[in-house]
Amino acid sequence: MNFSQQGPKTKRSPGRPKRQEQAGETNLFILKTASELFMEYGYEPISLQQIAKACGVTKASIYYHFENKAQLFTAAVTAMMEKAQSSSQQIMSQQDMPLYDRLVMLAERKLRFPHGDFETILREAADSLSKEQLESIRRSEESIHDVLTVSFTEAIEKGEVRPLHPLLMAHTLASMLMLGNREVAKEFAPSPTELAHDIILMFWNGVGLNPEFRSGGSQMPSDS
Repeated sequence: MNFSQQGPKTKRSPGRPKRQEQAGETNLFILKTASELFMEYGYEPISLQQIAKACGVTKASIYYHFENKAQLFTAAVTAMMEKAQSSSQQIMSQQDMPLYDRLVMLAERKLRFPHGDFETILREAADSLSKEQLESIRRSEESIHDVLTVSFTEAIEKGEVRPLHPLLMAHTLASMLMLGNREVAKEFAPSPTELAHDIILMFWNGVGLNPEFRSGGSQMPSDS
């Protein structure tokens, strides 16, 4: 074979895959940091400059990954919701565990990461977001409720809980868990674990049917 007749091989830049990997890692870190700041302080008080500083990058780096604050907010919140949905799905799919115990585990995980009231934060950001961005955020939020709705539907079919509307139960539980984001919650229970047990106990007393379906939490005193 005459190697002299072969054309020169095109060399691929050895740094490109690594740069792409680093860009992906930076993107994820920005999303995580931004979601934490937005959920703690709200939309308006947080600027891209503050997010850049918290990430240890320049403001130009933020703009490299995201067009503007609204796009970053949407991406950060939906990423946070997707992570919460995945975590919820992992917990609620443990069919060998009673529903009550799964709800306690779900509540405890959520209460370990308190944040501002999501509805208030979203209303604050709404004027800056497009219709498509708002719909994207709402869809990601509903995906979490869908996990609970499926579990409650199965529990109704098994006779574990009252035949109430599963989606109503999902939203009711989500609203009760929002209490953990308030300072007053510390007066009720000093730890996320205790607060999780107390909230699920109250919730279960509203939807539960049979005591034997509950294995965790404090037992209610008898009437004797």
